[in-house]
Formats: sequence, C-alpha cells, structure tokens
Amino acid sequence: MMNRFLKYINKLNWKKILIILSGIFAGFVILLFVFRGPIVRNLIKAKVKSFNETYKADMQIGDFSFSGISGALIKDLTLKPIDGDTLLKIQSIYARVNIWKLLIFKVSLTDLELINANITLVKRDSINNYRFLLKNNKDYNEDIPVKDHDYGKEVNRLLDAVFYKIPSNIQIVNFSINANTDGYEISMMLPELFVKDHGFKSGIILKEKGKTNLMMLEGIIEPSEKIAKFKLYSADTSNVKIPFISYKWNWLFAFDTAQFSFEGNRMSDGKNIISGSSAVAGMLINHPRISTSDVFLNNASINYTFNIGKDYFELDSASVVVFNRLTFNPYACYRPHPSRQVTLKLHKQRFPAQDLFESLPQGLFFNLEGIKTKGDLAYNLDFFVDIDNPDSLQFESDLKRFDFRIESYGNTDLRKMNSDFLYTAYEKGEAVRSFIIGPENPDFRKLEDISPYLRNTVLISEDGGFFWHRGFLPESFKASITKNIKTKRFARGGSTISMQLVKNVFLNRNKTIARKVEEALIVWLIENNGLTSKNRMFEVYLNVIEWGPMIYGANEAARFYFNKDASRLTLAESLFLSSMIPHPKWFRYSFDEQGNLKPFLADYYSFASNRMLKKEMITQEDFDNLKPEIELKGPAKALIIKTDSIPADSLELELLRF
Repeated sequence: MMNRFLKYINKLNWKKILIILSGIFAGFVILLFVFRGPIVRNLIKAKVKSFNETYKADMQIGDFSFSGISGALIKDLTLKPIDGDTLLKIQSIYARVNIWKLLIFKVSLTDLELINANITLVKRDSINNYRFLLKNNKDYNEDIPVKDHDYGKEVNRLLDAVFYKIPSNIQIVNFSINANTDGYEISMMLPELFVKDHGFKSGIILKEKGKTNLMMLEGIIEPSEKIAKFKLYSADTSNVKIPFISYKWNWLFAFDTAQFSFEGNRMSDGKNIISGSSAVAGMLINHPRISTSDVFLNNASINYTFNIGKDYFELDSASVVVFNRLTFNPYACYRPHPSRQVTLKLHKQRFPAQDLFESLPQGLFFNLEGIKTKGDLAYNLDFFVDIDNPDSLQFESDLKRFDFRIESYGNTDLRKMNSDFLYTAYEKGEAVRSFIIGPENPDFRKLEDISPYLRNTVLISEDGGFFWHRGFLPESFKASITKNIKTKRFARGGSTISMQLVKNVFLNRNKTIARKVEEALIVWLIENNGLTSKNRMFEVYLNVIEWGPMIYGANEAARFYFNKDASRLTLAESLFLSSMIPHPKWFRYSFDEQGNLKPFLADYYSFASNRMLKKEMITQEDFDNLKPEIELKGPAKALIIKTDSIPADSLELELLRF
C-alpha cells in the first residue's frame, strides 16, 4: 500500500501538492475558528485552576467570548487570596490581536480596552492581600550561575518583549488603585486614558489623608521605535506630591513637573546601548537624614546613555547632567562578577565659581546661601573599589581654584573665628550650652597657655598632619572607606581637625548628608583661602571640643578630671584626655572600681607615645617615665561607676583606630 501511495505522490506535480497542503491548512484553521470558543474556555479554565493551586488564590472569570475574527472579551474578573480581601476587580477587558502575526504564532495586541478596573491593597499588621503573588515564582531559575548571565542580551530581550506587547490603541476607563495600610488610606483614580496615534493625555486624582491632588499625565508611546515619553505635572496650583513615602519613611518629595523619556536601545559590539532623558522642575525634598529643613531645587535633568554589557552596567560619560547652573558628565560602572567592582569618575573642567554656589539647593546649605565669589574652579574625582577586596580602593578628589576669591559672605561670615565669638554646643541637634570663645570667658586658654603635651597628644590622636594639609587627608579618607566596607558599617569617619572644628563652630551637628557636604565646602573655603590661621583654628578647637558630659574646652577638662589648669597637664593626663575625644561621655568606662585606668588603655598609651617620640614631640626621658596611670582629683572622681554597661572592647576599638 505504501508503494502505491508513493507512486501516487510522484505522479502529482508541485502545484497540486501545494493546493492539497493549503486546503489541509485552511481546513485546520476553519476547525480552530469554529471550535475556538470551547477550546479557549477549557484552556482558560485549566490555567485559572493551575494558578489558583500554585498561588493559593481565588481567581474567578465571569464570562469569556470572542468578538469578531481576532478580538476577545473577558467580563467580571476577580482575584484574591484564599480567605483574604479582594485584590483585583475588572468589569471587562477587551483585546484584539494582530491576525497576521498570529499566523506566524506571535501574539501582538493592536487594541486593548479596560473598563472599571480596581486594585485594592490591604495590609493589617503582618497580614496583607498581595504577598501571595510574590511566592512560587517558577520563572526564576536558581540553577543558572551568575557568571553565565549576559546582562546586555537579557535586557535587550526584555525590552523587545515589553515594547512588542504594547498595543497600538489603548482605552482605559475608571481605573483605580486603593491602598489601606493599617488604617492609612491612599487612592489613585484614572478616569479616562486613550492612547491613539501614539499619543495620550489623562488626568489623575490622588487622595491621601483626606486631601485631593489633581495631576496630569501625558506622553508618547511608539512601540515599533521603542520610544516612550512621559510628563507628569500638577493640574492645579499645588505641586505633585509622591504619596505614601511620608507615612512609610518620613519623606516629603514633591515637584512641579517631572519628565522621563526612553528613546530606544540597540545592540553594538556585544553591549546594549540605552538612551533617554529625565528632568524635574520645582523639586522639594524633606527628610531628616538629608536636611533639617525643606530643600528646593529649581531644575535638574540628565540626558543619559547606559551601556549594559555581558557583565557590567555603565553610565556613559557622554551623559549630561544639569543641576541648576551646573552641567557635568559623570561616569559610573558596576560589575557584579567575577567580583563586585564600582567605578566613579567626574572631571569638570574650569567653570565660573559662582555657578557652583548658585546651584546649591535652597535650604540645604544655610551658611553658604548668598555668598558671592569671583574666579574659576575645576573638579576631578576618580574612585574605584572592588567590594570583595576593599584594599583595592582608589580615591582622588580635588577642587582646584583659579584666581578665586570671596567677594562677600552669605548668611555666615566664615572669618568669625578670627575674633571673639559666641559658641553654641549641640546635642542631637538641640542647643545645650553657649559660651564666649575669648578672654571674656575665664576658661578660655590661648594656644601657648595649653600644655604642649595636650597639644601634641591631640594632634597624634586626631590629625597628625593638621599643620601642613589643607583641611583634608585623602589617605585617611581612603582608610576610612576601606574599613567601613570591611566592617559593613560606619566604623570610622576619617575627619581632620579642620573638619571637626567646622562641624562644631558652623554646623548644628545634625547627622545629615547635607551637613557633610556643607562641612567639606566650608573647610575648603577656610583652608584654601587662608580665612583663619592654623594656630587660631587649633586654639579654637582645643577650647570648644567636648571632653565629658557638658565639659567643653581644655581648661574645663583639666579641672573636671584633675583639678588643675590646662597649662599644667602631664603627658599621662594629656594622653587620657586625647583618648576621650571620640566618645567624651564614655569616660567612666576607662576606669575600674578603684578609679584606675583599665588595662586596654595601656596599648593606646604605648602606641601614641611611640609615635610622639619618633616625631620628637616628647623626649626619651618622657617616654621612659611614662606609665598608663593617672589620678582623678576633680569632680569626675565622684562620677566613676562601679559596674560596666558597655563592653571594654567597643571603646578599645575606637581608641586604637589609628
């Protein structure tokens, strides 16, 4: 029989074969079209059952039907966890596929219509109605080694998939998201959004804590070109406030207008190149870790180019960042493997100095607001670290000046340390005590009236290069970053005496990001422009730093611990006082029950005195006669406690950080 069939086939010409195959295919398509309803309903039913079993969910579909040749309509879809609150309700979803692409087994939507859709997020204590979707993710394969990833190709495939599935025409009517987090309610309503001829524009109604915020969203989506542009701005006189973050993280983030664009990607030389832009105008930020007051930024933008290769993510230096009046081209790169490597570069060529100070966000640097300068500046930053090998750290930062001078000061005269001034001490951002730095204060001591032992032990302990550097010690800063990476915590600060002094005299000591930046700028201005001499800076420093609970300045410390004047301090007493600078309120834990220094301080005495001897700050006789012993004679003696509540090891690590 087979031979007869083959002979019959041989007798047919190719045209007849093609006609027969086409007929079979057409018949198959007709059968699918005729029975598509029952087939798809059974398929959906099976998929819904599988989803519910996998995620322990309750998904229900009221009705499914076809509309025309390539359209499908789903009605009354609901989703919720078993025995939980309803997460999703949709009255109807209509979708139409591209029939020609469907013939080659590719699903591409041409139309999407979503009517009366609502997402409700509910959280009560540790129970919520959305976490069930985050479990049992079968798409993630833990067996794929990290080294086998090609991030460039993966991101390219992801973007292709996303843009390929965006419909040409979209209609959304009454889409809302409601969130109730332990009684804190937020809702967002999108009354109507149409995407037609690639463009869209829609209002957004946001309600939070009973207040309504009206916004407008508009933009362009061109899937074939991989272009997406979005613009969000206020529809009334108020600004746009990002919801929930104030409640969750104590953040306030608001703006007048925000724009974002993704303008396509392409593969070149094995890397995925992504370009676009982002901009924000009228930005307002408030967070206690950034600043103690509102921070305003008129405009900020970036035209970005990201390169994503097989094993790295890179912000190309062709990217342009605009920050008020400043423009610069940053470079950043992160390599996840074979080890985690971070590279940062910023090279800003010569530019008008005033552009820097007028670009500082309002409310962020109080002391520098209103300052007027002449001349030019240039800045260079080179940073590299292999996080898995912190000793590989490379760090160079340099702000150069060209004919730079200060013409007038802003809110604060940075020369104020040159004469007597009122100093205010702060604790946890609150003013606790004020006193005059000058002869009017009976405890003020000129530099030459403070024991040379104390002057030198403080220099050895805090900043041995104080009299020759210009406010910063790059090597100390590098060592600080290296140690912080190794310990995975902020274990060492690397501050110079100049930085500590500026923090005490000009800033309120709130630990914010803004304070550290302002501190660095003020130090640079004072040190590089000779606003205050080194001797005067050291004199002020020794008269303002804290040496115990509400004990400020060298003379108060000498009386508190030893009932003597600061000019008469011995080497042993001075070493003890310098050891207290990092944690002045921990003085009790340096002593045993009899009032003797604890053994761990002997290592500090030995280390510091050795360094002083090598630098000829003390004589050989001083070194030979030194013992880690002191006798408390002042009010501190009565405050020594009999039991420890802080392990000695914690203090020992701080004292031996040098």
